[in-house]
Amino acid sequence: MTLTTKINLILAATFLVGLSVVGVNSYLLTEDNALRQVTDQAELIMQEALAVRSYTVNEVRPLLNDKNDGKFHPQTVPAYSATQTANLVRESRPNYSYKEAVFNPTNPRDKATPAEEGIINRFKANPGLEKIVGSIDINGVKALYISHPIQIRNPKCLACHSEPENAPAAMRAIYGDEGGFGWKLNEIVGTQMVVVPYTLPAQLAQKTFVSFLISMAVIFVILFLVINISLRKLVLKPVRRITRLADEVSKGNLKDAELKVTGKDEIADMSRAFNRMRRSVIKIVQMMRKMQAQVKANS
Repeated sequence: MTLTTKINLILAATFLVGLSVVGVNSYLLTEDNALRQVTDQAELIMQEALAVRSYTVNEVRPLLNDKNDGKFHPQTVPAYSATQTANLVRESRPNYSYKEAVFNPTNPRDKATPAEEGIINRFKANPGLEKIVGSIDINGVKALYISHPIQIRNPKCLACHSEPENAPAAMRAIYGDEGGFGWKLNEIVGTQMVVVPYTLPAQLAQKTFVSFLISMAVIFVILFLVINISLRKLVLKPVRRITRLADEVSKGNLKDAELKVTGKDEIADMSRAFNRMRRSVIKIVQMMRKMQAQVKANS
């Protein structure tokens, strides 16, 4: 086995061990970063929904209600505006979903599932709780959710949600007299939720991790080539010259020129030492030849 092969095997083993250790840590970090990124995006959508609700109550509702046309305008309902806006946002972020889940909703689409009811009950048990972040199972798919409580803080909301007879007739004509009534001031009636499947952060983490592995592989190939080229030029080539000249000296061929030595590294020191040894061998051989000639002359 050549020196180059041995060094390459050592490099490959070192790379594999290092990649295994770094790979595990990197995947955990990329997974954590991906989860944080998804959570931040979900929180942004939640803040957008909160802003739309506030905008609807403070600016849209007064304008539409001033028409006095006897019609019910869903656009004046904060939950409607927030949900519609979130659906538009979902066109560019299909993995994120928004829902206003309520125990007793006006619109049946907002009816809370058993899992969502559990989240609402947590808010009711702890009225000071402003946000819950956790995981939920939706149709067998594990998902991350961010949840805020829906609390009746504006007395004007009770105009549509206290008793059926107090609600606009146009609204009852659309949704009926069964849902969305009996609410009380400061009562927590539901929750706003942004939900995203865990497959999304997993996909982001996997994509980032694969890019990292490819980058590491490219770096290793470049490093492998640089080391091999440097090894051949700085070590193997000078050693081969020394080996060839040593072989010639061993055969008695002393006419070849000495090694050209440049630099001050270990290979240069070895070349200088070899040249000194070769000159010493030449002197010894020359002395032996003179002695042999004198012996022959005297005999």
